[in-house]
Amino acid sequence: MDEPFDPRNLPAPRYVRLEGMAEHILYMARPGLGALPSGTLAVVAFAGLQIWTLTILLWAIWWPAPLGLPDYIFSISATTILFGLVIGVGWLLLRKYPGFVLAVARAPFIRLTVTDRRVVWNLPWQAAPLMEIGRERVVTGLLGQTDRKGRGSAALVLVPGDPSADIDGNIHFDRLPDAARFVAAFG
Repeated sequence: MDEPFDPRNLPAPRYVRLEGMAEHILYMARPGLGALPSGTLAVVAFAGLQIWTLTILLWAIWWPAPLGLPDYIFSISATTILFGLVIGVGWLLLRKYPGFVLAVARAPFIRLTVTDRRVVWNLPWQAAPLMEIGRERVVTGLLGQTDRKGRGSAALVLVPGDPSADIDGNIHFDRLPDAARFVAAFG
């Protein structure tokens, strides 16, 4: 026998809109690789040099090819120690800076949306936004330098004392597509 419908038994929604009214989208962009923090290329170049060094060390360990059991034991032991050190350094970095590593990994996938009521940062695989700022917390937008394609820097000026702002009261964006339209959305 079916039990009567009780709305209290429904699972809680993961994300609820602020109000039931439709929002008007003023700006939407997915910055992609341009959203990576400045200096990421230097870190990738540094990691590339480390990979090159590891390749040379592995070549030195395994060339010429081991001939007997003692040579194989040495080569396998040295390779295991080398990879253990690499994994250890990676683990230390991930443990010390997990938020930064996660932010850099997410950055190319974030979609920035400005509506008439809020500013939202979304990921395609999450229903709930990463961050949401109501328009009542936004004072204005500032435009920085842009290139000929319109990609450039911009800042979102928030009300004084807003917890999402940096020390200057802003949220900065680097290499934002159509940065002028982003700033115009707050005008």
